[in-house]
Amino acid sequence: MLNFYRKHSKLLYRKKYITHLILFLSLGFSISLGAQTTDSLQSDPTLNVISDDTLFTSFTTDTIPDETLFEGNLVDTVQTSLWPAFIRSAIVPGWGQIEQENPGRAVIFYGLSLSFLYNIAYNYYWYQETKSYTRKVKLRRYSLLFLNLYALNLVDVYESHRRGDDKPWPQDMFSDQPLKSPWGAVARSAMLPGWGQCYNESYIKSVIAFGAFSYFVSRIYNYEKKYRDTGNVEYRDKRVTNTWYMGLTYLIILVDTYVDAYLYRFDDMIKLTYQYIPDEKAFTFGVNIEF
Repeated sequence: MLNFYRKHSKLLYRKKYITHLILFLSLGFSISLGAQTTDSLQSDPTLNVISDDTLFTSFTTDTIPDETLFEGNLVDTVQTSLWPAFIRSAIVPGWGQIEQENPGRAVIFYGLSLSFLYNIAYNYYWYQETKSYTRKVKLRRYSLLFLNLYALNLVDVYESHRRGDDKPWPQDMFSDQPLKSPWGAVARSAMLPGWGQCYNESYIKSVIAFGAFSYFVSRIYNYEKKYRDTGNVEYRDKRVTNTWYMGLTYLIILVDTYVDAYLYRFDDMIKLTYQYIPDEKAFTFGVNIEF
């Protein structure tokens, strides 16, 4: 039995080292890629850089500024603040990526963090119950994995800011993009059901979404507890049924968040009044669209 534990613990530690190596290699690749991107941008002579004098001249002339002046140079240089995003990711992994408009990476960091924390709590509970050496090894492994992921999460926030990938969502009524980030809203609701609706300023929907999801979670927990205490198969079937209801509710919340963000203030966007006067002696035309 002792030889079995030794052999099993060696295997777990090998997996731990391999996982750590993959995480550190990913971190190094991310840093090197960011450095190469920055160097290539700085060394490229074909890039147009607008000076303050040029910008001042373009606004002091009687001509209308070119649209590419705003789209290709000014808007793209706007970045979010580093420290608010850094502090958010320090509190909840993935929160800072949400603020930096990187919803994909936010969900990955948040989901992996929840998975590691769940395994830490699970193995800690059974280690306290059984004093099993295997549980102790798994507890150490998942703790180290979570610490590595936590550090990588903070480095990702810094690297995104350094590379300029943390652009705020453009809220322009005359833009082709919606006023709210649809996938940013979905990521928020994926992390906490109802958060995306709150981001879309649909506060009543936010309360309903959070309440419905919490209701099914509580029912699943209660049926699971009753099934463990009594062994009655009926409680297990009810637990499975409510799990399906919870998954369906979760999916509806995500779909509603995306649609609500895409159609945010849609009525205001189609009620437009546009009037252009090119010259005092020229004719004037206007368009008024109301649905």
